[in-house]
Order: sequence, then structure tokens, then C-alpha cells
Amino acid sequence: MHYENIKSTLYKKEAVIDVHTHVGISPKFFYQYGYPYALSVEDLVIRMNQLGIDFSVTFPFVDSAYYVNNSSSSRIETTTEYCNFPFELENKNMLNEINEIFPEYTNKILPFLMFDPSREAEKQANFMEEISEKYSIFGIKTASTYIQAFVNDLEGKGSPILEFARNKNLPIIFHSSVHPDDPWASASDIVDLAERNPDIRFCIAHSARFLEPVLKKADELDNCFVDFSAFIIHCKLAVQNSPSIAIEDLRFKADYNDPLSVMVKLAETYPDTMLWGSDTPFNYWIQKYYTGDGKLVEDRLDCEYREETNILHNVPKALKTNITYKNNLRFLFGEEI
Repeated sequence: MHYENIKSTLYKKEAVIDVHTHVGISPKFFYQYGYPYALSVEDLVIRMNQLGIDFSVTFPFVDSAYYVNNSSSSRIETTTEYCNFPFELENKNMLNEINEIFPEYTNKILPFLMFDPSREAEKQANFMEEISEKYSIFGIKTASTYIQAFVNDLEGKGSPILEFARNKNLPIIFHSSVHPDDPWASASDIVDLAERNPDIRFCIAHSARFLEPVLKKADELDNCFVDFSAFIIHCKLAVQNSPSIAIEDLRFKADYNDPLSVMVKLAETYPDTMLWGSDTPFNYWIQKYYTGDGKLVEDRLDCEYREETNILHNVPKALKTNITYKNNLRFLFGEEI
């Protein structure tokens, strides 16, 4: 089976594993003149080869054809015109592209299924069960801010999805937030969810927005990890004291004008917890989106595609091995080297 083959390969030889990339499209971002709005599997592999990345965890973009975004309202509605439940079309397309269009790349890509914890969970779980019999699945991912779905719904409305992950021994990645107008993806809620479910491996994306109490608690839990995804633009947000980053009193103490020093300090402070991920192609973030109170926000954050790996490859060797390989394997499979 492909899953076991790639797992065996990963445990035989040290590699650089990117735990956070996207492929597919976001029509919403495209029509709002946002960027990025698309990336193909082929383009992802070209980037990997160019940047010294051996394997990538990948999942669809954060939007689905299941959601209808009314430009005059912040509320997300749903439709079954294109798919019967969230991310049906996007997950199918990703797996088809990886396995049927570019089978030569299946030895480099570790697909995660995108999910919605709040809507049609049973249909999603049934789909996940069925599709995982045909294709290798390495985990699941949610970006609940953008679909206005609550992290904690995973133990309620979304429990069929949680049980799927539990039964299949699959890890879960969560987009995280500390923004006061984002009630959906609280980093604190995610780490508490991990604490209540010690038999499932969780990852809090985006360095948990540098929220030190969450970083410390994640480090205390054997089943909770934190990834560095979109690290440079989050360092820029910290310099700006953006509400998207933990307030200064609760922020991990570091010089955010020097992202390399921050990455090294985080990797040293939490040596068993941090995972490297690029968030490709979301090293850029030029978008419009609604906050929880209905405000339309416009952001522009720039990070050229080589910058994330330029920093990574300058991290001291032992730390780099931890954050790109050893910790990543424990997160993916639950087993030590």
C-alpha cells in the first residue's frame, strides 16, 4: 500500500518535510482580486525541487464551492449546486490530481483532506472513509476562520469527523487565530481540544500566533504540535502589533525584526513541539475577508517564495532536523525515529 511505502521511506532517511501547503483554487480570492488564488500539484513539486524540500503535506485551499459568499453580507450560506457537503469537490480534485494526473509525484506528496467541523459532518466522514479506501490519506485539516465554523464543534456537530481521525490514527491540522473578532479558530480552544483528546495528534498552525500560554501548554502535551506556517508574514504582523498576533504581554519574547532568530529560539524553547511548514502559496496574503463582527478587512503581507526556506536552511543542523523531520514524523505517524 502506498501509505506504508511512503512511511517506510520517510523513516529510512532524514528528509525535509513541509507540513503545511495548499493546492487547488479559490474562486472567491480570484474574483476579489486577492492573491494567492491557485496552485497546481505540478507547480508545488517544482517549488519543492527548487527550494530543497523533499516531502510536502498538502491540502485544498481554504474555500469550497459548497459555500456561497454574498458580497453584500458577511454571512456564509451554503449550496449543493456543485457539491453535496463541504470540500467534496476540492478534496476529490486534489486526490485526482495527485494520484491520476501526476502519479509520478505521489512519492513526494502527503495529502490531507480539508474539512468543516460545523456542517454535514456525517456526510464528510462517510466520504473520508470511502475515499481513504481508494487513496492514501495522511491526515485532515480545517481553516475554520474562513468558513465561519467553530473549532469546538469537532466534539459536537463534527464528532463523526473526529472519530474518523481517531479510528484511522490520522493527525489534524488547525488554522489558528487570536484575533478578538475571530471566534472560530481560537488557538486556546485548539490546545484545549488536544488536551481533551490525548489519543489524537493535533497541530496548531501559524506558530499559535506566538501566544506563549498556548505554546507552553502545547509543549506539555505529547499529542500537540505547533507549525511555523507563513512564518515571515506573522513576524511582520508581530512587529506591527497586529491584533492577528498575541498581545505583547502574552507574546513569546523574541526579536520579530529578525525572523531567523525567532525560529531558532522557538525551536530551542520547544524542541519536541515545533514543525516546519511553509504555507505555500500563502507566503503572500493579499485578501479581503470578513471578521466576526461583520467588518470587511483588507490585508497585504508580502513574502517572496524563497524567503521561508532561506531562513529554514540557516537554522542550526540539530534544530533543523527536529523541526523538519523528527517532530514531523511523530506528528504524522505517532512514532519516534
